[in-house]
Amino acid sequence: MRFREVLRTGMYVTFYIMKNTCFRLTFPSPVAFRTTKGKVILGTGMCIASVPCAKVSASLAFDWCFIDAEHTPMGPELLAELIKTINYYSEGAMAPVVRLPTHGHEWITWALDAGAAGIILPHTGTAEQARKVVNAARFAPQGDRSFPPFAQTYGYTDNTPEGESLLDMWNNNTAIIMQIESTEGVQNAEEICAVSGVDAIMIGTGDLRLSMRLPFGFDGAESEYTSAMATIEQAAKKNELPLMGFAFGTAAVDAKLKRGYQCLMVSSDMIALITGQSSGLDAGRTAVIGSKKIDNELKTVTNAEVADETVAVKAVI
Repeated sequence: MRFREVLRTGMYVTFYIMKNTCFRLTFPSPVAFRTTKGKVILGTGMCIASVPCAKVSASLAFDWCFIDAEHTPMGPELLAELIKTINYYSEGAMAPVVRLPTHGHEWITWALDAGAAGIILPHTGTAEQARKVVNAARFAPQGDRSFPPFAQTYGYTDNTPEGESLLDMWNNNTAIIMQIESTEGVQNAEEICAVSGVDAIMIGTGDLRLSMRLPFGFDGAESEYTSAMATIEQAAKKNELPLMGFAFGTAAVDAKLKRGYQCLMVSSDMIALITGQSSGLDAGRTAVIGSKKIDNELKTVTNAEVADETVAVKAVI
């Protein structure tokens, strides 16, 4: 079972290393795992384009890592480094999933050649866009992706399980996720979800609200907004495509689960940095304030004692 299949089945994943020569981290790997049907896969987000940060994230027990190349400036070389770092430092346990900056053929190729387990295509508005992505991301006969001659070390990192070729490994292990986040995408949600080769749907709620000319936010109760969300979610459900989304905090996770989401990003390096540093700052400030209060109390006592002693001295004189 691969990340792509996990998205489709909505199973919880616990990965572990396969101890044989078929396992290679230079392409989306066949990984063995224990599954519990009906649970979601939980991910963390990488918003800081840093290899050291990626190493820390890779050491944690998340099932997948959301690498945001759309809103985090980076070149293809750094993107490839981040993907490989997640693969290597998690020992294949964490699946790197990249939100690409564009639908361009080159970005799809760079991400997948580096070993991404999935790609997210933002601002998908039509079924034709989805078909072009599938064609660029799959090798023949499923698509028209060009073979990457430098992604493997032949005879060393190109072994595959019996009965599977390198092309099978890439085709079967790579998840293609369309992000719908516009009124055009809502109108074409049925057609987008019906495209063969699409594996999951993500909804960009913030941009969707902007596209609908609603006040900015990541959720809302307006009837037109809730109707648009329902249209996309129902189209995904009809085509048996899992929903992917952000859910920070217990209440948000619970709300997403009730709406059928199966692939959730529940943390990120940016959030961890903010909350971690803020909590340290708050603790430090609390300690300093407490210390000043004690100092003030001591000073008050000392001043009172001095005053008493002064009166006593004057009385003796």
